[in-house]
Amino acid sequence: MKILVLNSGSSSQKSSLYEIDETLPDDPPTPLWEGKIEWHDEVVEAEVRTARGFVQKDQVQVTSRAGAVEHLLSTLWDGKTPTVTSRAEIDVVGHRVVHGGPKYEEPVRLTSEVKSGIARVSAFAPLHNRAELEGIEVVEKMLGPVPQVAVFDTGFHRRMPQAAVVYPGPYQWVESGIHRYGFHGINHQYCAARAAQLLRRDLNSLKLVTCHLGNGCSLAAIQEGHSIDTTMGFTPL
Repeated sequence: MKILVLNSGSSSQKSSLYEIDETLPDDPPTPLWEGKIEWHDEVVEAEVRTARGFVQKDQVQVTSRAGAVEHLLSTLWDGKTPTVTSRAEIDVVGHRVVHGGPKYEEPVRLTSEVKSGIARVSAFAPLHNRAELEGIEVVEKMLGPVPQVAVFDTGFHRRMPQAAVVYPGPYQWVESGIHRYGFHGINHQYCAARAAQLLRRDLNSLKLVTCHLGNGCSLAAIQEGHSIDTTMGFTPL
């Protein structure tokens, strides 16, 4: 099964194509293809790498973020060294979505209803959710009816204890959905599991602090495999 993954960040677009059998591997698989875009006003710097060692770097003038993503994804089947013979080889597409709001916790197949839910909370992560919705629309345009799945950054933190979730203010805030959501949860969850694997320890026996370091940074306290506190709150600020 070939799985295309899109990570639409606030300052970059990263995508990878993986081929995975029915059983998930113990170690992170090497992607068949990796693409990255860095934004610089109306010029984007694009970089593509393949498992065969091919590296392509170029600068492209685009009029929209969606156009840049289309250019990047088209290198999968067009260009100097295509990774797939046609776009129909891609079986499923996964999207990192930053803010799932109060409704979405677990990964979910994208429908018009789910997209509307992501759009409703875009005001609280405007640099992310809107870019992720654009990525979803680009995939619909380029790949047609391929299944798409949203995985939410906020999902991993949804079981935090109330002492970490509730802000010290009027309780009406909580009733209105204003509380600590936490972000970078996909990476915090992965780092915790990977650390336990490398330490050859049971994740449920560990107390960890994981650090997500990038253009946006956050820490999470993880006990028995669950997030119990994190430094980000209602928005990714």
